[in-house]
Amino acid sequence: MPDWTKDLYVLRYHWKWVALLVVLVVGSILLVRLAWATTVLKKSFPNLVHEADTIAIGTVTATATEQKQDVPYTLVTFTNLDILKGDDTLTELTLRILGGPGEDGLILNITGVPEFALGDRVIVFVVGNETQAVPFVGMWQGVYRVRTDPRTGQEFVTTHDGQPVHALPSDHAEPIVTFGHESPQTQRQTLPPFPLDEFVNAITQEARREQTK
Repeated sequence: MPDWTKDLYVLRYHWKWVALLVVLVVGSILLVRLAWATTVLKKSFPNLVHEADTIAIGTVTATATEQKQDVPYTLVTFTNLDILKGDDTLTELTLRILGGPGEDGLILNITGVPEFALGDRVIVFVVGNETQAVPFVGMWQGVYRVRTDPRTGQEFVTTHDGQPVHALPSDHAEPIVTFGHESPQTQRQTLPPFPLDEFVNAITQEARREQTK
């Protein structure tokens, strides 16, 4: 691990009064953490699809932690995969995400990094797994969750934090978005939740458009 990374880790976890500024460039993502906020470049739906190496629907079946040069990482394994983009022979996908409990008992927790529990069914837009600190396109923007309507039995899509998706993410006037302060979707109250099958169809169509360019 580079010396500056070790220094930042020590500052964050051993002198909590120190104001910390972390800048991570993840592909085309600019992530800035200052005063406990995370800000990233806004991703439209085409951005999410085109920038992803792999897009998959899967169920979380295992989680683990590992230490790499004194920095903790969380390993999340997904099975029961439906690959929408990428290597369709994959039967298991393990993502390596910066953060988790350290050997000293302290926890590295990065605002804006989605958390996963066993049994979660999610859609992940993956980029740079094993090379990027957080392998999702646009941080939390690259994670959606699958829920089932108890009344109808229909599966629908929510954001990383469980808010029903009513429309595909579009280009906004704001070039950046801060965790927890996303702009409300247009007609959020009047549109029904986005069905999973329609969301999947939109991904596959956008991926085909990318291939024909």
